[in-house]
Amino acid sequence: MNANPIKGTYDYLPKSAELRDCLKRMIIDEYMSNGFSLISTPILENLSILNKSEGGDNLKLMFKTVKRGNELNLNKENLTEDDIVSEGLRYDLTVPLLRMYANNIEKLPKPFKSIQVDYSFRAEKPQKGRDRQFIQCDIDILGDESNRAEIEIISTVMSVYKKIGLENITMKLNSKKILHDLISNAGFDETYEKSICISLDKLDKLSVEKVSDELLSKGFEKQKVDILISSINDIKTIGLNALKKYGVKAENISRICYILDTLKEVLPKGFNCIFDVTIVRGQEYYTDFVYEAYSNEFSRAIGGGGRYDKISQKLLGVNIPAVGFGLGFEPTYLILEKTNKIKPKKLKLALIYSEEDFVSVLKLKNKLMKKYKVSVYKRPKNISNLLDKLKQANFDCFIEMKNAYNLSNIKMLNKGE
Repeated sequence: MNANPIKGTYDYLPKSAELRDCLKRMIIDEYMSNGFSLISTPILENLSILNKSEGGDNLKLMFKTVKRGNELNLNKENLTEDDIVSEGLRYDLTVPLLRMYANNIEKLPKPFKSIQVDYSFRAEKPQKGRDRQFIQCDIDILGDESNRAEIEIISTVMSVYKKIGLENITMKLNSKKILHDLISNAGFDETYEKSICISLDKLDKLSVEKVSDELLSKGFEKQKVDILISSINDIKTIGLNALKKYGVKAENISRICYILDTLKEVLPKGFNCIFDVTIVRGQEYYTDFVYEAYSNEFSRAIGGGGRYDKISQKLLGVNIPAVGFGLGFEPTYLILEKTNKIKPKKLKLALIYSEEDFVSVLKLKNKLMKKYKVSVYKRPKNISNLLDKLKQANFDCFIEMKNAYNLSNIKMLNKGE
């Protein structure tokens, strides 16, 4: 039997599992401290809802369940996928959130501020950064049309990053409406906006020249491409002050300035939100502001989000203004693990006993549990082997039970004692 997990999924042994769980709890606690409410939704969703979403390529990666019992008739002629599949596994947490909210809108406050920290599933070809099962750490504000929602989302996320021990995080902010104005100013027809933005989204990976070449290879006129690329280069150098001369509407400049100026007043020291015209993100998914978080400790974005006002209308026929952010759990965990900043509230202690009455062992365990997380072990002949495995299982310390119990007998495993 092959005992390995399926590619793109992982087993987590005690040390990793406990540190990951500790990080999840820290994130949820700080989200809740900022006034967001924890919810939970099923991993299975109705295919009719999933297929109507703006999931883009993610729809091609959806896991689907097979019909059961009398529902499945494999003898039917001209079988189609609809004859075989029943439900789909969620590929993100946004679609389930919108369905849940629409179904319970009368029971929830407006705006509704939600937390979801849970698994999503995608039939990816497993490779670095692309798993089939992965944790998402989302917060969303539903029902707020104002840009106060963006400000609250970003300030909350920065509060979380600070609380869990990250430093010098930069949030890069852009607006799809600003991009629309720039593309229009260069002379492009609106129908080509999606294709153009797909190329512009590569500016963080490719040189300006290569992005320009890609646009030309799509058949766009060189004059228009040159105007667009030149304007983006100028804006990258000068910043917001260059937007007006490239046809960006005053109201779009005013809204992004409002967000940036407000955040400047409230973000913790060392945490910044800046305008970056090269931030694009999902073409059909996001409708206005988009943003990504960056750390000096990681080579790519460690989280991202934006406003997605139109999805609910297409999914459910209900207009629900929506803003969200997905904190990247894996890159955040890797940064904190490397710097040893994930610290559980209680140390993990092994209580090792020999021939004592087990009732007295459990009574001592109960006393120690006021200060430690305690697990009891019968003393083996080779105690050094046990201690090595306890270290690997993320135990901090141990104590051997003697006739006289004394806290000074506790020995730290991480100091090699």
